[in-house]
Amino acid sequence: MRYSHVCLESWGYVLPKRILTSFEIEQRLKPLTEKLGLPSGFFEIFTGIKERRLWEDGTLPSQMSTQAALQALQKEKMNASDIKCLLHTSVSRDYLEPATAATVHDNLKLNPSCMYFDISNACLGFLNGIFVLSNMIELGQIKRGMLVGTESSQKIIDMTLKKLLESENLSLQEAALYLPSLTLGSGASSLILAHDSVSKTKHKLLGGISRTASQFNHLCRAFPDMGLLNPLPNLSMKTQANELMQEAAKLAKTTWSEFKKEIQWQDKDIHHIFSHQVGRTPREEMIKALGVSADKDYFTFDHLGNMGSCALPITFAIGIEKRQVKKDDHVMLMGFGSGINCLFLGVTW
Repeated sequence: MRYSHVCLESWGYVLPKRILTSFEIEQRLKPLTEKLGLPSGFFEIFTGIKERRLWEDGTLPSQMSTQAALQALQKEKMNASDIKCLLHTSVSRDYLEPATAATVHDNLKLNPSCMYFDISNACLGFLNGIFVLSNMIELGQIKRGMLVGTESSQKIIDMTLKKLLESENLSLQEAALYLPSLTLGSGASSLILAHDSVSKTKHKLLGGISRTASQFNHLCRAFPDMGLLNPLPNLSMKTQANELMQEAAKLAKTTWSEFKKEIQWQDKDIHHIFSHQVGRTPREEMIKALGVSADKDYFTFDHLGNMGSCALPITFAIGIEKRQVKKDDHVMLMGFGSGINCLFLGVTW
């Protein structure tokens, strides 16, 4: 897919103030870790994650998505009336019905002519939303659209700890299926896309490529729906982490070659990579599979954990703040989601 008229116009993000460290998680799991003979500090060593952030109890995804959206509007001094489509793209949501986008739409007092709907596709939802909005802009259906999303990990972390501590005779292999859920963090993100005829920034989205390996959909599954505010007592997520990492790396390698052909870039042409954040080992495996310099990739997992669909947009927003991104630099957005599916996008700054 190629685009000629789509620009990344403005963005925003919100991080919770409450911090949960890997040391605290390990202390809560002490009865289990001692029984399994796990060394002190194993979780941080295993994941590279020192801490993650959590919302206060009772926080609705729509509340934080609204705050992130307001940041994006204020950043480029835009009016809510400029937005013609709103997409809410996270796994977490207020209710099963109506769409969480409906509440954000109302909070922002968007025009009745501004359509809204939710998109959810594991950790790839935000990038899928970019694809949908970009198509609408390229076709001339709208001039500006907004993506928002908020992930909340408190419930799944609490239920995972409960499961691990209450399950009798749990083996290390069985525990390993649940431990990846403890890497999750919380955050809220937003992004405004604009037609180049009305864009102030001119950060051009050139296009990208999407590829899937759906035969591996069994490697990560959550039960039941993670988006409910009051989940059923058996809420849990099982992840075959090593297999998922290896198959995602294989998918990335084949997609990488096709992406460069589609965008007409070579490795040396890429200045900055912002990717989905999982942990240290998945990052190392991905960089190895792509054969790129680790210096090009900006990471946040060490202090933010895996924020699901919000991990990439928040890492992008922070990276733009921290790095010296210059005009005409080539920026790559690299997203993955369980299923397995991936989406790579290229931007000329």
